Amino acid sequence: MLLKEMAEPGVSAVDDLRVLDLSDTLSGQYCARLLADYGAEVILVEPPGGSAIRRMPPFSMNDPELSLSFWHLNTGKRSVILDRSTEAGREELKALIAGADVVIPPADLTFKEVADINPRCITASITPFGTDGPLADWKGPEIVLQALSGMMYNNGQIGREPLYGVGDRASYAAGLAAYIGVITALIARRTTGLGQAVRVDSAETAASMCFPYVLRHIYNGSVHSRRDQTIPAGQVKCRDSWVCIWIYNHRWEALCAALDLREIQHDPRFADPAPRRQHWDVLYEIIQAKVAEMDAEDLVDRLQRAQIIAAKAYRPAEQIRNGHLTARHYWETVDGRLILGPPFRMSATPRRVRGGAPLPGEAEGRIAPRRTEPLETPKPAASGRPPLEGLRVIEITTAWAGPMAGRVLAYFGAESIHVESPNRVNSWRLNKERPNPINFPGGEPGERPFDRSFLFNSQNVNKLSCILNLKTEEGRKTLERLVARADVLICNFRPGTLAKLGLDYGRLSAIKPDIIVAELPAFGRDGPMSGYAALGPTMEMATGMSAMMGYPDGQPENSGPSYLDPIGGFNAAAAILTALYWRQRTGGGQYVEVPQVEAAMQFIGAELLLAAETGKDPVPNGNRLAGMAPHGAFPALGEDQWVVIAAQDQAQWRALCGAIGMPQIALDPRFATLEARRRDEDALAEILSDWTRGRDKHDIARLLQGRGVAAAPVNDAGDLARSDYLAHRRFFTELEHPDAGLHPHPGLPIHLSRTPGGQRRPAPQFGGHNRFVLEGILALPPEEVARIMASDAMTTVPFPDG
Repeated sequence: MLLKEMAEPGVSAVDDLRVLDLSDTLSGQYCARLLADYGAEVILVEPPGGSAIRRMPPFSMNDPELSLSFWHLNTGKRSVILDRSTEAGREELKALIAGADVVIPPADLTFKEVADINPRCITASITPFGTDGPLADWKGPEIVLQALSGMMYNNGQIGREPLYGVGDRASYAAGLAAYIGVITALIARRTTGLGQAVRVDSAETAASMCFPYVLRHIYNGSVHSRRDQTIPAGQVKCRDSWVCIWIYNHRWEALCAALDLREIQHDPRFADPAPRRQHWDVLYEIIQAKVAEMDAEDLVDRLQRAQIIAAKAYRPAEQIRNGHLTARHYWETVDGRLILGPPFRMSATPRRVRGGAPLPGEAEGRIAPRRTEPLETPKPAASGRPPLEGLRVIEITTAWAGPMAGRVLAYFGAESIHVESPNRVNSWRLNKERPNPINFPGGEPGERPFDRSFLFNSQNVNKLSCILNLKTEEGRKTLERLVARADVLICNFRPGTLAKLGLDYGRLSAIKPDIIVAELPAFGRDGPMSGYAALGPTMEMATGMSAMMGYPDGQPENSGPSYLDPIGGFNAAAAILTALYWRQRTGGGQYVEVPQVEAAMQFIGAELLLAAETGKDPVPNGNRLAGMAPHGAFPALGEDQWVVIAAQDQAQWRALCGAIGMPQIALDPRFATLEARRRDEDALAEILSDWTRGRDKHDIARLLQGRGVAAAPVNDAGDLARSDYLAHRRFFTELEHPDAGLHPHPGLPIHLSRTPGGQRRPAPQFGGHNRFVLEGILALPPEEVARIMASDAMTTVPFPDG
């Protein structure tokens, strides 16, 4: 049954809410749009002259006055114009706040001011660096956020400037994080009776989405470099597009067969993993020669049929006619104009877009007075307790996206049980690989390397581990017993995995009628590509992001090892929390689908809409942007050390010239205007590189930010571990793991003032909570516990083929 066939007409998850969006940022307006998508009445409160986002490019070619960023971020909202500098405007705002459940405030409106008017109201404040701390006054365009996050250090080719990425993805991620915080605070309000402040920093959010090399550095002092070949993937150019091919060691024979390259299968340069890695470039030259005249989609389909992970680098302009997206009815129209499909699909409470982005002030005089329900007396000790305490989550997940979703829920107090099979162990335990010392504390795999991997231990904080062999009747029976006591089940394996286990949504809801089941298929549960396996880099290719990112005339690039995974995890957490809010209101469970590629496309929504309208693709140009010059990464003191500099306007350009001791070039005809600097950007880059090359990247950034110029060091893992900003945000929590030892662990960026989340215990040992699950959760008698633990259904050590 299709999801749309499950839904009841007119039902929305959060249609009991009124939201005031006073933000003038991408992140704030995206948070509010998600609330509108799933039913809230969202009022965009604009200043005289309208929201600044209305003046943000790109603009529609058919309607040059329409910002596609504004259109993408504000569908489903209503607009009022309000002048807060007047007494009448302030009184009108007070009246609106009195009837609101959520306020997304501007920088000068505090939670206390809102709470004094309406104690039940929740505020969601999203800023680049927060209002306090060492970076509070810094400028934070996207390139600065990505440089500080550690992500940028992993992007691009060694010997060339690192690449910041594309679009404003850190801002969108922060908006998504704020939405998670808002829904969590609303769930908590049912217990506490009170609102609270949700705070999200875009910089901290970007750091939380970086591949967890910082924990590897904390474990053993290593710093991952772009020189390191750690990902078994590469790209080839087909007749019409680029394709990323991921060559796992255990799929080598299948690759040779699929590409009709059996002559190289036993070639000593490639037959074994170590020499294959040494001859990686030669191998891809051979593959390139073989596929040069092939159609990219045909090649991907051939490889996927052989269970080899591959993806085409779709260009933005292709997405409007993408056959898979068309089959899934992804693209929609509202008020006669194109919009992107939903970031997640819900069986009982699907997205319902009320209309297009509003005209300025179109709702003036038409906002009905509303007061929130009377303040309830808070329950004793409710404030300060984790907001999801008492919820139980089952994770049948692996790697990053699924575990990240469970990690968010566990951070806010849910009891999350990570269920693994002894012969299908979470891949981030690195159990199938020959132990590489670089992945473990002190460089030592130890007796239980699967419990010491920095990867697994970074994403599974706060969780329990239960090992169930689902190939046995006892294992399946035990899991079903656990489902009967659960609230949420998460799965991020291929579509159909739960069905193969006999645990499709129909069966699960028969066991527990109000359960919420969330699956995270890369391409969705239906459509021509639904069966394709994927990883973060191949999903990024499929969104259209990679095709927009690269050096001039180069191949598409990816953002670090797995940028799409944490986006998928955050979207899944958002979807589950939305379903939990609905269940809290009605008692009903539902099925949730999070197609990770489609969800991530929201982060480049305006670019996709422009490409769909014009049929033209953005041309990759390194870090350079049309609206800023300079805007790039420049060499600093040390090997592969870089600093980013971005002059956001003429004032910053003049300040930059003064800071580098060359005020005269501010008036040089080659650089005096943005247009001139864009024409002579190579010459400008050389001047700046000569100045930055012998200086420390941190010193440069502090100097320039002190003069009001956007700049940042391109941080590596060691820089993140030593970051004063992250320390001030208490991003790291010291946790002692019985096998890995005592170490600071990176956290999450979502801060709630009344019912905060936290990291309370380290990632679990493999099967470390088997007995607790049987005794403490299932309450089985001692003899049955002993029988199950002694059977093939449970273990505390992976099977040899696991």
